[in-house]
Amino acid sequence: MDALIIAARKATDPFVRMQLYEAIYKLSNYEVPILWLGQYKLVRTYWDWLHGRYYHPTLAERYDLLWEDPNAPSRPLGIGSYVNDASTYVIVTHGWPDTFDPAADYETFGWEIWHNIGDTLVTYWKEDTEHVQPDLAVAWAHDKEGTTWYFVIRGGVKAYDPWHDKVYNINATDVLFSIWRVAQLGLDPSWMITEFVDVNASSVLSEDELDQLLASGELTAEYAGQVATPKSLSELLQLFGYTGETAGVVKLKLTQPYGAILSILADPFVSVIPMQYVFDYSEGLQGKYQEALKASDYGRNPAAWATYIQPSEQDPSHLLLNQYPVGTGPYYVKEYQEGSYIVLEYNPYYWNKTLWSQQPYGSGGVPSHKTVIYLINDDANARISILTSGDADTGAIPLDRLEDVNGTQYPGTSFKVKVETGELEPTIVFIVLNTMKPPFDNVYVRQALMYAIPFEQIKNDVYNGFIERLYGVIPAGFPGHNDDLVIKYTFDLNKARELIEKSGIDPTQYKFEIWYNSGNTQREKIANYLQTIWSQLGFQVTIKGLEWPTLLDRVEKGDFDVYIIGWAPDYLDPDNYAGPMMYGGTKFSVLDFIKTTNPAEVEALFTEG
Repeated sequence: MDALIIAARKATDPFVRMQLYEAIYKLSNYEVPILWLGQYKLVRTYWDWLHGRYYHPTLAERYDLLWEDPNAPSRPLGIGSYVNDASTYVIVTHGWPDTFDPAADYETFGWEIWHNIGDTLVTYWKEDTEHVQPDLAVAWAHDKEGTTWYFVIRGGVKAYDPWHDKVYNINATDVLFSIWRVAQLGLDPSWMITEFVDVNASSVLSEDELDQLLASGELTAEYAGQVATPKSLSELLQLFGYTGETAGVVKLKLTQPYGAILSILADPFVSVIPMQYVFDYSEGLQGKYQEALKASDYGRNPAAWATYIQPSEQDPSHLLLNQYPVGTGPYYVKEYQEGSYIVLEYNPYYWNKTLWSQQPYGSGGVPSHKTVIYLINDDANARISILTSGDADTGAIPLDRLEDVNGTQYPGTSFKVKVETGELEPTIVFIVLNTMKPPFDNVYVRQALMYAIPFEQIKNDVYNGFIERLYGVIPAGFPGHNDDLVIKYTFDLNKARELIEKSGIDPTQYKFEIWYNSGNTQREKIANYLQTIWSQLGFQVTIKGLEWPTLLDRVEKGDFDVYIIGWAPDYLDPDNYAGPMMYGGTKFSVLDFIKTTNPAEVEALFTEG
């Protein structure tokens, strides 16, 4: 499996990639270290006074791009003086972000927040999935091998620190420091940097240095479907249509060519934070900002920062940002009470606030949504009540309860709750087994459990039909998904018992617990179904709900038996499923592949050793 995954990362030929990912899909179906459940269909529930909603498969909506009918009702929320009115966007949901540190966060809630409080080098505009757009990078180019990338950083960008009411100017050193820090901490999302970027071989350059490199004619720029070989910085900026000030250049050195690198750099975990903020307020680092800058030769030798930032959850910069996030985006975290609410306020220092002088996004440099409030409630009945009362504009409503809210009319108005449905999303749900301990280290046991999943019942009773069956790691719509190659696991307890017998284990000797995140009633129902049915196979099964951050922390340490979880892609490539879910960490001294249909040629390779 690991060899296939690495080979697929190296492959550039679409045909070869397809064959490799089909093999990965087939193997993930046979080995089933993860019990694949299904792929979601798009469903959203909200009041029809809310406008501008859009869908992107990897990035959340930006709340400053949404707006409300000016006649939307005004309702006090019981949190200070906050009210839900046309200028306040209220979301009722469950759970809690794993962390407020972007370099450590690897789950949808935290990424949703950071997409609104942070900026990355590049981004996607609304629904566009084909072309990345400038964000903090205003232009970029790469060498012919695709292993060295140059990003020109936008000038005039400021990060706002609401905790101390301070403003920091952002430049190329801050950008490189933020990406380098992701790799150095080595926390959950770091693999997307460490696998593809050599952060210590990366550096900060001046605009003049990039201008000289461009003059050689060796760099290629691609933007909005155009491919060019600009011979100067001015030509490069002209290609991207940028005329403003700049703040240095970041050179990223890749470990290998990787076609999805720009999509990775659009992910919220690489949001840029001000380096000086980290050194102003992290315990033990105060007063060492200039020292760290000089040690790194102002970003030309980022490896020097390892003296100050440690690969640990106890690193002072992580402990700081975990509680007090600071970013450059359209909003900032104003206040929060864990397990209760999070308040975002529009950022008056946002570099692109001219957008808010355009209707319908805002007026006079102020967005239509001045405030965003997350109301946290793990009780589904309470969330339904909060939404239908008008206290929230949108909410996380269980799919089997949609009819309880659909069409609800606000008293004295024509406003109604709307349930919007769409096509398949690239988001999947599955059951993770701890294959490091018995009985889950036995492939026949794992296959038996796949045959003991009542999918049709789960599809209809839990997801109200808004899910389709998945048989392997790669969802429909991606290269490699081919159900003609795999076992079609159906609900068959007799087949499950046959496989248990074939495995040689005695199921009555095994007791295990199935976990789900508290407040997710759909996963709770699935756990109940599994408890009932797997107990019929002889296992002793219990279930337990854990708070979201607790669940993530426990499973990361391998401290679990079974848990139910979902996956939304970080970037749109089959490797973003195969890599994080199936790669086991094997390193190869030699790994290559050939494209051939001649069996004799393959045989010769083995003969030659």
